[in-house]
Amino acid sequence: MGLNKRPSIVLEVLLFIAALCFLFPVFFLVEMSFKEPRYFFKPYELPHSLYLDYYKSAFTDMAFFRGLSNTLLVTAGALGLTILVASMAGYVLSRRPEKLFRFAYLFFLSGMVIPAMGSLIPLFTMAVDIHLMNTRTLLVLIYTAGFIPFASFLYAAFTKSIPKELEESASLDGCGPFRLYWRIIFPLLLPATGTFIVTNVYGVWNDFLTPLIFLNQPEKMTLMPQIVQFMFNKQSVNYGPVFAVSVLAVLPLVVLFAFTQKYMLRGLTAGAVKG
Repeated sequence: MGLNKRPSIVLEVLLFIAALCFLFPVFFLVEMSFKEPRYFFKPYELPHSLYLDYYKSAFTDMAFFRGLSNTLLVTAGALGLTILVASMAGYVLSRRPEKLFRFAYLFFLSGMVIPAMGSLIPLFTMAVDIHLMNTRTLLVLIYTAGFIPFASFLYAAFTKSIPKELEESASLDGCGPFRLYWRIIFPLLLPATGTFIVTNVYGVWNDFLTPLIFLNQPEKMTLMPQIVQFMFNKQSVNYGPVFAVSVLAVLPLVVLFAFTQKYMLRGLTAGAVKG
């Protein structure tokens, strides 16, 4: 028994140390956002009081809520549109045995190996041709196109774990295909939806390059480019407000993860029950 417990204890200690290494930058970020200017260059000294002027500067000098609303709009639009399209595509691809649908499934998977950086120039040219440059709609469409391959694969894998008898029973009761999907299948895909949201929301929320390339008006800019512009717009960088804005930008993601982590864990394991 002692020999069996020893590897477990060693593993727990190593995981605890790894967790501390990952959490230290977060602690450092929050600590520096509340530290007075005279103690700012003493990073290992805890703040003596909560200094809130940095947060006031974030709201007054940067227009934080404008960047937050733009980021929320783009994130919600991209994730919502992807869930709508990919959930139906994954359901059909997992239920139809024809060769055409198998080819379509492989075609969706091939989109996962295309590097995002390699498609920026074609996307820029296309956006100019269809007159969508400098619009948040363009960002929603770009993110949706990038998410659909993975999301379709995730929904298809999860749908295979749903018994077909549920669909047969609903069909016998007179349930049409669309009603069958929205009333029976889609609610059962909630763990997969939670997994998709938690694993991909960071890609939209923290993206810096895509908004910087396709947006050029400050009133439409998302948070990450806005933070960088706020940081370098002055001759000297005042890191206090930058730390405060970074804390405010991370906070919604922490809240989201706290409420959706159980769906993420269920979604990561449920799709492997039946392949």
